[in-house]
Amino acid sequence: MINFPKPPPLPSRKRDAPQDASAKKRAWKYLGPEELLGLKNLYFAARVIVEGAYAGGHKSPYKGSAAEFVDYREYYPGDEIRSIDWKAYARTDRYFVKLFEKETDMTAHLLVDRSASMGYGGKDYKHVFPTQEMSKLDYAAYLAAALAYLLVKQGDRVGLTLFDKKITGHVPAGSSFAHLNALLSLLERQRAGRTTSISKTLRDAYALFKRRGMLIVISDFLDDPLEIFRALDMYRHRNFEIILFHILHRYEAKLPPLANVNFVDAETGEFLTTTPSDIAAQYESELQSFMDTLSSYAQARNIDYNCVNTQTPHSDVLQRYLLRRGGVQ
Repeated sequence: MINFPKPPPLPSRKRDAPQDASAKKRAWKYLGPEELLGLKNLYFAARVIVEGAYAGGHKSPYKGSAAEFVDYREYYPGDEIRSIDWKAYARTDRYFVKLFEKETDMTAHLLVDRSASMGYGGKDYKHVFPTQEMSKLDYAAYLAAALAYLLVKQGDRVGLTLFDKKITGHVPAGSSFAHLNALLSLLERQRAGRTTSISKTLRDAYALFKRRGMLIVISDFLDDPLEIFRALDMYRHRNFEIILFHILHRYEAKLPPLANVNFVDAETGEFLTTTPSDIAAQYESELQSFMDTLSSYAQARNIDYNCVNTQTPHSDVLQRYLLRRGGVQ
């Protein structure tokens, strides 16, 4: 007679800590049903080998009979229905999925800019724009939440760091869905802050990331480009894969058709009174030059630079980007 090892015990309903349902709902506001549906067939494939065993085609930790069963976790929206353990449901009246030993070991670090300029386009600007707009910060949060969800779902580790002129929030890298809740809660609480110093933040964050892997920076990059990339060079020397998402509001990419307005620097308070059409050509030329500088610095360092317009749905941006990386099934 063969004695099969018993699986780990299921969590007891009586011992589970009570959850604040409203807090959990707020935390998941960036991952609603539409967002989860759009992420269903996506995964984040790594391109380089660092510590651990991952490269190229990223394998899911939930596939195949060869993977070893190690634990249960609670079912979350977006999980495959077929992954539910119905015997566990019969015993507990709760949905659980089986976890298998993961076949990859990737760690990603998300850095999200929450400086004052990232608040551009949000509710504080509703008196300026003809329609309600999403701020650059909200757009960045949706993008960060989607990336974090994909990484956790495929069994990888992801951490989150928020910053303006200094680090203002940090969740160390982890791979559980409880960890994802903590990360989403931090994103939900973020508000546009003060002035920014991206290069200083990158240097300060360097000491927080004990394990090399993937660095994903989501920002408007309104700082000295040369100093930013000098700071990024520290990560390159440790073989980090670096991905930059440059967030531009659609009314930054193309000035809105307004009459005389005050253009106010959100971080310094300086202002200029003029008509957008009078400065549009020069503005767009200088903006393009700034973007070209960022792109050329990135290309010279083999850094992945992506300029993103808030007019494009973040799910479309992510799908196109992952398609280029081979991350669409």
